[in-house]
Amino acid sequence: MYFTRHDIEEGLAQLVAELSSLNQLITVQVVGGAAIMLHADRGILTNDVDALFVTDSPVQAAIERVAASRNWSMDWANNNVLLFVSHFDQPSDWEARFTSGEARILIARPPLLLAMKLLAGRGMRDNDDIDLLVELCGITGLEDALQLFDHYYPTEVIAPKALLHLMRRFSPDE
Repeated sequence: MYFTRHDIEEGLAQLVAELSSLNQLITVQVVGGAAIMLHADRGILTNDVDALFVTDSPVQAAIERVAASRNWSMDWANNNVLLFVSHFDQPSDWEARFTSGEARILIARPPLLLAMKLLAGRGMRDNDDIDLLVELCGITGLEDALQLFDHYYPTEVIAPKALLHLMRRFSPDE
C-alpha cells in the first residue's frame, strides 16, 4: 500500500490522539519520505512512515491500533531508520506538527532531511528527494550542500551515489 499526504496526516493525527490517551510525555519524530511529503508537494508516494521512537514504548502498540482501525500494515510507521539518525540535530530542526496533551509528533525540517538523504544516498531512489530538498533549503552549490551535511554528520561521509548526484547537479558541464 502507498500513502498519500492525506493518509499520512490522518494517520499521524490518529496516532497522536492514541498516544495522548496514555497521559505520558511521548515524542515521535518523523523523517524520510513522509516528512518530505508534509513539507512539499512530493509527487512520489511513500509506503511507510519512517520515525524515531523507543521500540519498547507504548508507541508501537498505538501504531498497531491505528493500523488495525485503518486496515493498514502493522509496520506502517516504523523505526527502521535509526541507522541514519543524526546526533547533532537541535530542537529547532524539528517542527511540532501533531500535538495532543503530552504527546507530540515532530516532523524533521528540510535541512535535516537533506542531510539524512545524503547519508543514505541510495542512488535513483533518493535523487528526486535530494533535488527537492536542495531547492527547499535554498542550496545553490556543492560547497553549501557539503557544509550542511557536515553540520549534521561531522564524523560521516556522504554516500558516494549522493555525492555523485550533487556533483552532476552543480557542475552539469563537467
